Amino acid sequence: MQKYTQKWTLIKLLAPASEDTEFFWKNWPLHVTLVGTFAVDWENTGLFEKLSALLTKQKPIEVEAGDDDYFGPQKQIQVTVLEMNPELMFLHKQIIKILKEVGAIFDEPQYNEDGFRAHATVQEAARLHKGDVVNIDEVTIVDMFPHGDGEQRKLLRTIKFSE
Repeated sequence: MQKYTQKWTLIKLLAPASEDTEFFWKNWPLHVTLVGTFAVDWENTGLFEKLSALLTKQKPIEVEAGDDDYFGPQKQIQVTVLEMNPELMFLHKQIIKILKEVGAIFDEPQYNEDGFRAHATVQEAARLHKGDVVNIDEVTIVDMFPHGDGEQRKLLRTIKFSE
């Protein structure tokens, strides 16, 4: 039996969902991935407070959906890539800086910082289309192993940006 380790990811939800919502790993609500999966000690690092201090001062960022692409080792995951603008890249780098400062270990560090490509995975029932405008105005913390179950996901908390 595979042993799972507690991990997290940071997203912008594009579909309504409340905190504490749990779902099967294949049934994500439509979202933009802002930081890929990472492991960190949430309890002893003050990470939530540090992220809140950054994000509650952040102004919303509008970005446009671009072309579709395929991610994953076999290019099996269809995504819509967002047009990267300086504001979104700066925000991503600021979040990564905080995560690194508290000892976060990233599953795929090559996709952070200059390797970052904000994207929304194409879902069965929802997707972004080229030209759609996305307003990044909050970040949701996702528990990738709620209750030690690697098959489930849980929306923990959402930090809203300043108006």
